[in-house]
Amino acid sequence: MPLLHYAKVNINSNIFDVYDKKTSIQDIMKELFSSINVIEEYYKVETRTFRDDEGEERVVESREIYNFSEIEKDEDVNKLQITGKLIRRYPIVTEEFDETTRTSRRTVIQNNSSSIMFYFDLEKEIIVFSERQKFGTKQFLESFKELLNIFHKDVGFEIFLLQDPFSMKERLESAYKIRKIKSTVIPPNVNEEALRDLYNKEVEEMKDANITKKTNVFEINEKSSQGINIKSKMVEEVLDTNDAYEKFARGYGKLEVEGENRDGTLFKFDSEKDSLYQTQIPDREKNSLNKFIEYGKKGITIFLGKKTIDKYTDR
Repeated sequence: MPLLHYAKVNINSNIFDVYDKKTSIQDIMKELFSSINVIEEYYKVETRTFRDDEGEERVVESREIYNFSEIEKDEDVNKLQITGKLIRRYPIVTEEFDETTRTSRRTVIQNNSSSIMFYFDLEKEIIVFSERQKFGTKQFLESFKELLNIFHKDVGFEIFLLQDPFSMKERLESAYKIRKIKSTVIPPNVNEEALRDLYNKEVEEMKDANITKKTNVFEINEKSSQGINIKSKMVEEVLDTNDAYEKFARGYGKLEVEGENRDGTLFKFDSEKDSLYQTQIPDREKNSLNKFIEYGKKGITIFLGKKTIDKYTDR
């Protein structure tokens, strides 16, 4: 299932004016909301190399163009929301068939394009999007930022991906249904004594079997009404072992979990990656604007709810 990514929009250049109350984030976002349109474009120029039909290497200047499309704005009390698509237009080297000569020759299509649907909550300063083939996360964040800087010329913006505020344990305990758990452990060369003291049987069994990498996969049928029982002995042993590896020898234990929250949103978590905050949207609904907005809003609510809890818990 496609992943939904969440990015935070930061006001960078004028942040001290905000601190000094010379302006406010709300005012800046209102101006940005009014100015965003489908006309302005961001240009990125790069040099590309390819070989022609004679085998000669040719250097051409490649210009990518980014712009917003199909923009819809929703404004209400304490609500500034924009949905639409971010378009990437770029040249590609391909082949074109000639009906007369019955041969194909290399050609360059200058205005090839790809698009990414997005939901931008300006009041919460969060963008929701799902990357596409040939239009990755890095390209999306860079071009979105540059377009915002064009639309509000007096302010410099920065955009970064949100980190997952939930620990793996919290993910498992709060989830409505766990669909799949995959645990991978590799006996480390360091801190081995600490691991053996805690999980002597696990380490010794792997050594006796000459196993240098062990993977456990627990999975339910997709039609099952109940999720994996994380309190069962079998699952707890695997999770505890992985926790120990994470604590005493970081990088030697990895957990991948797929599940469903109580509100129907799906999640996928990989402890080895940067723990980015992501949710999932079903394949059958990924092209529906209304469903995309619905899942994006739920994801933002869950994230902000967790941050609020942490804020008061830390006091």
